Formats: sequence, C-alpha cells, structure tokens
Amino acid sequence: MKFWDREKEAIFLRRYIESEPNAILFVYGPKSSGKSTLLMHVSKQLRGGSRRFIWYDLRKYAIENMNDAISILLGAKGHPTALAKLFDINLFFITIKPDEMMKFMKKERDPFVLIETELVKLKEKGETPVIVFDEIQNLKEIYLNGERRLIDRLFNFFVAVTKVNHLSHVLVMTSDTFFIEEIYQSSALENTSRYFLVDFFDDETTYKILKDEGLSDEEARYVVENVGGVPWMMEQILNGDVKSMVEELCVSVKNSIKNKLTVEYKKSEKLYNTEVEFLRRLVESNGMGLRKEDREVVERLVQLEILYYDPINDRITPHTKLHGKAIKKLLESLDRM
Repeated sequence: MKFWDREKEAIFLRRYIESEPNAILFVYGPKSSGKSTLLMHVSKQLRGGSRRFIWYDLRKYAIENMNDAISILLGAKGHPTALAKLFDINLFFITIKPDEMMKFMKKERDPFVLIETELVKLKEKGETPVIVFDEIQNLKEIYLNGERRLIDRLFNFFVAVTKVNHLSHVLVMTSDTFFIEEIYQSSALENTSRYFLVDFFDDETTYKILKDEGLSDEEARYVVENVGGVPWMMEQILNGDVKSMVEELCVSVKNSIKNKLTVEYKKSEKLYNTEVEFLRRLVESNGMGLRKEDREVVERLVQLEILYYDPINDRITPHTKLHGKAIKKLLESLDRM
C-alpha cells in the first residue's frame, strides 16, 4: 500500500517511541487503514538511533497450540520479509538451537525469562527495544496448561517490561476491535495502557492527497463524497477514470454485502432479518453506540466487514463511507422486491 500523509500520527508515534517505556500502546483501527504501513514508516525514520524494532507479524502463521506460539516468540519460525529488510526491521532478536528449543517445549525453561534477559542485554548496550505485535488477537485462543490464556500471561509480561522495569516499548496492533474492547475493560490493564486510533483519512486529508496526485477539484470532491479516505480504494481510483472506478467499487462493495447477507440467510432467516433490521436502524441514525441487546448482531456484521466498531469512542459505522452508500442502495433494492 502506498504511504500518504500521516504526519500527525507519525509525530505521535515518534514521540511515544522516543520517550521512556511506561505503558503498552494499543494501535487499533479498521482493516487496511494503514496501521502496519504507518509503523513501518516511523521505524524507517528512527533508523540509526537507539530504538531497535522487534516485529512479530502474527498474521503469517497458523498458531494452534502453545508450542507454535513459543516457536514464534523465540524466533524458531519465520524469517524477515522483503518489506522488513527494506525498513531495516529485526523480526526476531533471539536465536535458539533445536536442542535448547526442546527445553521450552517441555516447559523446562520459561520463554518470558529468556526474552526479558535479552531485553536487559539490549538496554545495557544503550538500545531501547520496541516490540511490535501485529494482529495479536491471533493468540487469544492459546492456553497455558489448558487453563490460563497465553495472552493474559503475555500482557502481564508487557506491563513488567514497560511500566514496571522500563526495558522496552510494546506496541500492539489489531483490527479486532472487540478484542480491544475486552482489553480496555480489563481492570488488570487499567493505568498501564494507551489506545491510539489509526483510521481512514478524513475528508480534508483525502482531498489534499487526491489533488496532489493530479485529480481535478471536481474529481477530488467526488471521491471524497462517495468513497472517503480508504487508502487501497484511493489507489484503485487513481489508476483509471475516476467516476468509472468509483462506480465499479460501489457495485463491487454492494454485491459483496449482498452475497455475505445471502450466506447469512441460508444459515438462519431469523439472523438475516435481524441483521437487515439493524442496518436499517444504523442508516437512519447515521452512526450509533453499542447497546447490549445489539451486541451479537453487531459482532457478526463487524466480522463480515460490513460494519466497523470503535469501542474507545463507542461508535458503530459502516466499514467505509462506500459501504454506507452500498448499504443504502441494497436496502432500497430490498424494499422494491
């Protein structure tokens, strides 16, 4: 994805990373809003300084059990990607030999003790590590000894290396906002965490980017009004005739929503009717907060990437501006049937 103007967000992240570690930072936002691209950009800006990025991209792996998770945490699985090499990011900072790895698998050694030891070594060299976990919710179903969740132990570790011992920054990125809600409401993490939203571009920024890319005033305003600042959509629009590309995207999004709801209908007509009714209420309200009685249907529509939920600001909206227009068109077509 092309990197466009994120200077406001970049300034915040640079200042956060250059300060003393004192809290876990949760970077959240819609899928494809540019969270990873932004942080890669910031890491490139800080290259050559005392900050060393350690990146765990948990989207890349099938994580089925504790041993899989340990292998990833200790660097036995995976390798630096081309993008990581480009931005000079260390994905793994520990090298474990196979015979040593078996000790961790057999629970003879604690991986968190080893990681903390390595962080201390980096700190003694004058480096402040920046540990990044991308899509960390992929660990939430992994359990220690079949009882305690690995992710709970992991967050306790994060608190220890940030707020308690100031050894390392920890940035946790996720597009799973119901997971963010769970963390936000956790009393164990109160006063130990901060939350930073990386959303799609606002209208003013979107207009400026499109003008800088060579669109006319009319074309830029048309995209802002009908699509909004979704990076991957903006890239597609810039590769063809503006109005034709917007129309194609709108039809594609509408058909995608229709197909997803059709699948829901085949599963349960009652569930489908509940989802359609909620979409009607959302369109009429132009955005709303989450009510307890709507939680199940909202979770499903968010999972289907039809809606987006921001738990910190208690806001439910269509996944993108274009999704909002497509939902309206779909509901109008249903009314005519």
